[in-house]
Formats: sequence, structure tokens, C-alpha cells
Amino acid sequence: MNVLHPESILVPADGTQTPCLLGSRCDNCASVVFPQMPVCPACLANGAMQMVEIGRTARLFSHTIARFAPKGFKAPFFQIFVDLPEGPRIFSLVGAECPIEPGVLEDGMDMRLVLEPLADTPESKDLLTYKYVPAASPEKSGKARHA
Repeated sequence: MNVLHPESILVPADGTQTPCLLGSRCDNCASVVFPQMPVCPACLANGAMQMVEIGRTARLFSHTIARFAPKGFKAPFFQIFVDLPEGPRIFSLVGAECPIEPGVLEDGMDMRLVLEPLADTPESKDLLTYKYVPAASPEKSGKARHA
């Protein structure tokens, strides 16, 4: 498998670390951005951005269920914005372990980073990307669904 944006995702080879996103932190004003940038968008310092590992965890800011999909994706699927503890708010898809049903996600809930295929289609199944899933399984969070 290939990583969709290898410059933006750290995939540990030895299994001692968890995957993370690669962002930039400004040495001048401490702003953190994702993806990496050579110029700080906050203070406009050029050459002050240093690579930093971010995004292992997040807090769900907003979410929606997409009912129509572009080529290479299957609907429905979740689209989300998450706030990273390091500062940036980023867009993401939700990992496959999370059922696509109303009420499964709640704004403000803790999320964790996973790496998985971009989509379950022939065009995208061999491309790994980052996605987020709830940090606690439904059973752990007390939101188990009863049939």
C-alpha cells in the first residue's frame, strides 16, 4: 500500500510509535499548521517553520453524513472537522470501524487517528490516508446500541 500524502503522515516502521500527522510549528509565534508550510500564515515569518508530529488525538468539532459521493467513493460516509490539541482544526473522513448512522458521532467527543485505505473502491483501496474514529468504542462510552 502507498500513503496518499507521505509528506503529511508518519507511518512508524517499527511499531513502537503510533501514526501521526506531520505539521509545522513556527519558531517565531508558535503557531501550528497542517499540512506543513514554509511560511507561517499567522506571523508571515519565512524560514521559521519546523516539522512537528501532531494529530494522534483530536476533538470532534463538527460532522455530517455525505449521502452522495464523488468518483472513487461510496456513499454514505462521514465528513468531519476535528480540533487537534496542538492547535489546528482539520478536515477528515471517519474510519471504517465507525458505523455511518445518525447519533454515532457527537460534536465534542474525543477522537483518535487511524490509517486506512482512502476508500473501499478499486481506485482507492491501495492508498492509505489518515482518518479519525471515536477514541472510545460504543461499549466503553455507554452508547452501545441495542437491537
